[in-house]
Amino acid sequence: MSPQVPAQPALPAMALAAQRVLGWDVLRGLCALAVASYHLLYWQGIATLHTLGSYGVYLFFVLSGASLAYNYSGRLKRSGDAATFLLTRWLRLAPLHGILCVVFIGFLAARDGALVDLLALRLLVNATFAFGLHDPTIWALLIGGWSLGIEFVYYLVFPVLVAALPRVGWSIALAVALCLLQWHWIYATVGSAAGYEAGAIAYHQVPGFVAYFFGGCIIGHWRRAAASFALSRAAGILVWLLMAALLLGLNPSNAGDELLGARGAILFCACFAVVFASGSVSVHGKLAPVARWLGDITYGCYLLHPMFFFGFVWFVLPRLSSVDITQAPLAWRWALLAAVLALSCVTAAASERWLEAPLRRWGKRVLGGRQAAREAPYNDATSISS
Repeated sequence: MSPQVPAQPALPAMALAAQRVLGWDVLRGLCALAVASYHLLYWQGIATLHTLGSYGVYLFFVLSGASLAYNYSGRLKRSGDAATFLLTRWLRLAPLHGILCVVFIGFLAARDGALVDLLALRLLVNATFAFGLHDPTIWALLIGGWSLGIEFVYYLVFPVLVAALPRVGWSIALAVALCLLQWHWIYATVGSAAGYEAGAIAYHQVPGFVAYFFGGCIIGHWRRAAASFALSRAAGILVWLLMAALLLGLNPSNAGDELLGARGAILFCACFAVVFASGSVSVHGKLAPVARWLGDITYGCYLLHPMFFFGFVWFVLPRLSSVDITQAPLAWRWALLAAVLALSCVTAAASERWLEAPLRRWGKRVLGGRQAAREAPYNDATSISS
């Protein structure tokens, strides 16, 4: 490990708010690529890496809480601030999500010859992200969209959670309570005798991930209030490699086992550790544009890769061959994985530049005039979504 970069003096709150935490950008981009890789490997029958699929998303929840607290701690004080915050967050999530929901409905109609059931209700709950309140995996139209509904529920309670952050005692008590709730939820659903498949829908609800989000809030609040040290770029790369090695090394044979026992406890703690460390990585020079690019493509890559994969498998592959994708030559499947990842990243970058960023700037003008309404310079995502 390289020597640590000398400690940086704490910056004023407004100066910190103007910075983009590039270490978090790197981590979120890597998480998006990990989740996409998990799906593409699994869907093609190449490998099943449960830990990448699960903890890639859970890290998004930690990053979401961290980036929101970093940007909004102390800023949601006046009347109307919470409403403006929610409108800003909705505007960040909704445009690309809404477009892809309509496209995917078209995909399903073309494949099945009929529209999805309860279409009007599904469109409504997806447009508002209200599906996060009840069975997100059933009501989300997009593959992976369940996490966005749950995240929006966390946005609803964030103005209350952020009020506890300056009070150390309250923060610790709330963190402990939410950890106990989350672990009880895990063992009552996927950890029950019925097993993961029977408990998966019940598990993927708001209580199942809330400790990740609030733990991230604590990290983000600390990062803004006391940025007292920095890690070198080499140390940051080592941290990310160690996290990858931990995820791959602890991958279980059966889905759901990555959440339980010592394996689950280790990976749970590792999520907070890697987000904490990533927030202090000194990213500069040639790595800085790469970090920004990884941050920019996160949301689009997360939502787009299923669209490209199933668009090809459902409509293109049958015209080229009668072979099922899981039976195709391995080299073809790896080539498809690489092509889908590349196309998802390029399209995500284009969406960020020409759709999402302009809409955020428009929203900033519309909601301007209030400090809490200003778009945070660090586009938190999930966080997935920023």
